[in-house]
Amino acid sequence: MNINKLLSVFYPFNCECCQTPLVKGEEFFCLHCEMNFGQLIIEGNICSELNQLFWGKAAVKYVFSAFQFLKEENLQRLIHEFKYSGNKKLAFKMGQLLGRQINLESKFPDCISFVPMHPIKQKERGYNQAEVLAQGFSIELNIPLVQVLKRVNESESQTEKDVFERFENMEDKFQLESKIENLKHVLILDDVITTGATLAACANILLTHGIQVSILCLAYRGLNS
Repeated sequence: MNINKLLSVFYPFNCECCQTPLVKGEEFFCLHCEMNFGQLIIEGNICSELNQLFWGKAAVKYVFSAFQFLKEENLQRLIHEFKYSGNKKLAFKMGQLLGRQINLESKFPDCISFVPMHPIKQKERGYNQAEVLAQGFSIELNIPLVQVLKRVNESESQTEKDVFERFENMEDKFQLESKIENLKHVLILDDVITTGATLAACANILLTHGIQVSILCLAYRGLNS
């Protein structure tokens, strides 16, 4: 018997959000908390707030976000857990959940990729959470996962910068990583989108090579959120 299953008989795992014991079929979070993640599902609407982030900055094809990022809510706790506490299994689980939430239909890309992290920062953090999210998403929807970009320059923290400064801060931070001859449409994944500065910088590298780009994020966090 799996040691975790054996331990759960005597010491039930608790929900990461509400700390109630999980039941059979639940992992990391309970169904009640999952139903209160703040579902958003904005996709492909040119009038949407998400699409407006990229107007005049990157000619992306589609923009998707499954949830709204709200302070002190369940989803924020989970994102902080896998982003800052090294919980790779939770990141993978959230990638799978994202795959079940987003209906790509005819918008299927050639591959899914992710926002790369600078090697120094990735070493400090232990892993790139966007990459693990993409792994879970890739397996859930059976879309190939390809690293198409690499981070070549570290950027200053975006936290205290305004919108213009955030976009300026991301200039010349990315380069192509993989061969892209056969790619026509790439879906780039990240955990949280705020101004879209990082994702626009990634998208523009691919767009200059004639590749269509769509954006997918687990959660949307406006500057006022």
